[in-house]
Amino acid sequence: MNPSKVLFIVLLLGTAVGCNKNEPERTPVARMDNQMLALEEIRAHIDTAREPSQAQIQQYIQRWLTEESLYREAVDHGLDRTSEINQKVDDVRRQLAINALLEKEVYSQQTSNVSQQDVRQYYDAHPKEFNVMHDMALTSFTLFKNRDAATDFRNLVLKGTPWNAAISQQAPSMILRIDSSYRTETTLLPAELWRVASKLTNHELSFPISTDHGYYILVVWKFIKQGQTADLPLVEQEIRSRLTVERRRQVYGQLVQNLRAKHAIQVFVSSVPDSTTSKTEE
Repeated sequence: MNPSKVLFIVLLLGTAVGCNKNEPERTPVARMDNQMLALEEIRAHIDTAREPSQAQIQQYIQRWLTEESLYREAVDHGLDRTSEINQKVDDVRRQLAINALLEKEVYSQQTSNVSQQDVRQYYDAHPKEFNVMHDMALTSFTLFKNRDAATDFRNLVLKGTPWNAAISQQAPSMILRIDSSYRTETTLLPAELWRVASKLTNHELSFPISTDHGYYILVVWKFIKQGQTADLPLVEQEIRSRLTVERRRQVYGQLVQNLRAKHAIQVFVSSVPDSTTSKTEE
């Protein structure tokens, strides 16, 4: 059904329910005969986190006046009481009620609490589904103001000082540090870094890399070729989303099964003949 038609039918439902005597006070912005449009209604219907602008309010008012006049004319012609309209209203009410039930019983439940063990088991069971599309490097790098500082840092690491300990010692002369980040050719910038990274072996330390920003020292902890399986951290969020969908599907299936068991159900048509193959022999 067209979304605008659904909205129109929902507005009809709201009109049929009538006004609640205990409603909070509203700020009128327009009126047609005995029907009032309140500023609070406009705020509720405009999809914005901020106060609606005067232009938005005026646009909404004009649209409301048009729809209200059209609706009243339709009522005058008895079009709001046709069997077709009643059926559409029933369909919308039915679907809204179903959606409310599913939100309560399925989507609001804690199905998204996926453990790290669940993630690991799914990852191990579906390795071919997580192949990387481009070459990728797990890398750490630092940026220094001058070559001497970069060389001193490199020498510290080559002599056995752990990467993080060397960073702590050389921090005053350091401009930037990035630790254990997955990068591709398009995300490892400046471009000189990827040209070096793609030629390094795992855990190999680069020489100072001269750029317009300063001198980089880079280490590649792991290089993943296109088509190889991505490391778990790269796909963990996708796996959690998949498992959440699966759990919700299971909850939905169990809900439907339980609800059907509450009712006496009979199906009178066991099969539907295939008209393309069912023929009467002459």
